[in-house]
Amino acid sequence: MKRAIGKIVVLAAVLFVIASFVQKLTEAEAQEKKTVRVVFVSHTWTSSLPFRIAIAKGYFKSQGLTVEPIFIRGGPAAVAALISGDVDFASIGGAQAVIRSRARNLDISIIGSISNRVNYVIVGNKNTKTIEDLKGKIIGVTGAGAFSDFATRVFFKNRNIDPDRDVILRAIGTTPVRAAALENGLIAAAPFSPEDAVFLLSKGYPALVNLSETLTIPQAVIAARGDTLDKYPETSKRFLKAQIMGMQLARNNKSEAIKAGFEAGLKGDMETVSKAYDLYSRGFTTDLSVSSDGIKVMLDEDVRMGLVDRSLTLDKIIEERLLKIAQQELRKEGKLGL
Repeated sequence: MKRAIGKIVVLAAVLFVIASFVQKLTEAEAQEKKTVRVVFVSHTWTSSLPFRIAIAKGYFKSQGLTVEPIFIRGGPAAVAALISGDVDFASIGGAQAVIRSRARNLDISIIGSISNRVNYVIVGNKNTKTIEDLKGKIIGVTGAGAFSDFATRVFFKNRNIDPDRDVILRAIGTTPVRAAALENGLIAAAPFSPEDAVFLLSKGYPALVNLSETLTIPQAVIAARGDTLDKYPETSKRFLKAQIMGMQLARNNKSEAIKAGFEAGLKGDMETVSKAYDLYSRGFTTDLSVSSDGIKVMLDEDVRMGLVDRSLTLDKIIEERLLKIAQQELRKEGKLGL
């Protein structure tokens, strides 16, 4: 009799533990989000194609998510929206906004990288044929400290050209202003997005270098707040899984990727879109993994310029914990190569 009672007590305890576990799982699932808001700083194919593919192909839907894309011009504004809680994730061009936010003790991190290569093309005016021709000449960039300025400086340093002495980097402004300055001979060269470069090349301007072939530095990254990752880990993981599936198609199937991009609302004429794809697609990551070496180059430059303190380290900038789980699950599901 005592033995039977003991078994009943043990069974009841086991059932209680199971019930408690199931309840906790249910509560955790209830806390997860079904709709996520994602801020973008650009409508370009280079930065948003994988995301648009994930929408068109139903990858977010297959992860139980509805996504709401929001456009805000400029990395600092996008980061402000992220910090305020207005959005859950941010797709940002260049990691400087995140690095400098972390330097101000703001709780945001890079959780994935869409492109680990710089996708600018340096286009020369019609009197400039080579990079060596740029010595002593003016190169137009968006603004001092902008990603175009940073990337151009790093490129010249890698070519043993001093960006402060051998050439003149001048803040010119937006793409239309840089293009006009190039056409009027006010500058010798400038970095342009692949789509804009294709247009200029069609008008006879020379491509001096495709930075995607030379600079392994993340240009398009995904950022999130720490509290979002902690409070909604399942949502964050599923968001990343859908993005990775979009990355796979964007990188490996040009025709289907472009078709899906158009279906999801991206604009452009087919010829330009196709030629631009050939310039930037090799920069797409296969699984959103972040190039730590590339982020370190950016961090070191900000430290050199006195914009951030030396105490800021990569582990405070990059948070790949959930990304690694997302990658592992996709591999087990046969949706990501080993």
